Amino acid sequence: MRPADRGDNQMTTDEVRIEPGDPADPAFVRLHEALDRELGELYPADSIYSVEPDKLDAPGCCLLLGRTAGGEAVACGALRRLSAEQAEIKRMYVVPEYRRQALGRRILEELEARAAAFGYKSLRLETGERQPAAIGLYRSFGYVQIPCYNEYAYDPHSLCFEKRLGR
Repeated sequence: MRPADRGDNQMTTDEVRIEPGDPADPAFVRLHEALDRELGELYPADSIYSVEPDKLDAPGCCLLLGRTAGGEAVACGALRRLSAEQAEIKRMYVVPEYRRQALGRRILEELEARAAAFGYKSLRLETGERQPAAIGLYRSFGYVQIPCYNEYAYDPHSLCFEKRLGR
């Protein structure tokens, strides 16, 4: 499960394609479970906010998978509808062997494009205080920290962000 080596000791994700996924796909289930295990090492169980897979298969929602040329799912991200004008980024995850290669950036770009196509005016997300790489990614995309909302409102480990989508 290693990225392709171009021969110059630089790993590349050129062979990883970002495509729509099915929440029932065993590949997504494995990524979903891996993310929960990793979060379980950082936070108490009541600070891990999963999402029911069927909620990602509803209108205005989508799931993206990053797949290698061999078909292995190595990254994911999802869009969950909050209202007619707002969606939430969920389940952003890249397996450790593929990190620091812009897969998270590629998935986030595609989720934002799909959110705009759905007509959403803003995106929200929650991440944890112990995830500096995720926080940096979201800030680099223009997400600004907001008061925690919904189920995250009283979690001392949660940080919430929002981005207005525009043309």
